[in-house]
Amino acid sequence: MLPTPVTRCSSSTLEMLRLLASLDVPRELLACMLEMAEFSIHHVRYLVGPLVLHRSLWGDVIPSWLKVACVKDRFDLILSEYEQDQVGDYATPTEVLAYMMPASFEAPMHRDYSDLYIWAGNEVMRKHNKLPEGADSFYELIGGHPIEFSTVKNDFQDLSRSIRRSVVKHAAQQGWGKRRNRAKAEAIAVDPAQVSDQPEQVSLF
Repeated sequence: MLPTPVTRCSSSTLEMLRLLASLDVPRELLACMLEMAEFSIHHVRYLVGPLVLHRSLWGDVIPSWLKVACVKDRFDLILSEYEQDQVGDYATPTEVLAYMMPASFEAPMHRDYSDLYIWAGNEVMRKHNKLPEGADSFYELIGGHPIEFSTVKNDFQDLSRSIRRSVVKHAAQQGWGKRRNRAKAEAIAVDPAQVSDQPEQVSLF
């Protein structure tokens, strides 16, 4: 449960933030707005932290739409948690898919991770309308059987928790989350923390 701030964002303010995110506003600007709105330090860092990928020579295979989707889905999750007075532990399925994609090009994955990768792929492609016309699921495209979340839940939680922790850790190292009130808005504009557009490659499995 989050501590109750002096003021909380109105529903109209949250909708405005969602609109800005949909317009591909730089995430560092969105993070500054979250800081001024007194979101939790964790949420600020989670939004602005780098895309975390499996350490691999295949790091450049991530399509641009998936990178954009990672930021958008992070932001949606942050606003959802804020509305529920929560700070969550897990990253999004979109981030899990992006993390695992380079690994999928290196070598065959263990069956459990393969199922998680396929499940995440289906979730993300359906959500972001990336399935070919006429296809209802990713499973149809690969000729596989549907995978229930319950069968990949443990692996999803383990990996997505590690991803989120890594994102937050790197954002903290970049100096994010130190400014806590509106009185410091000028300092944010004058001396912003740096955001790297380069993905961070780490080994989480």
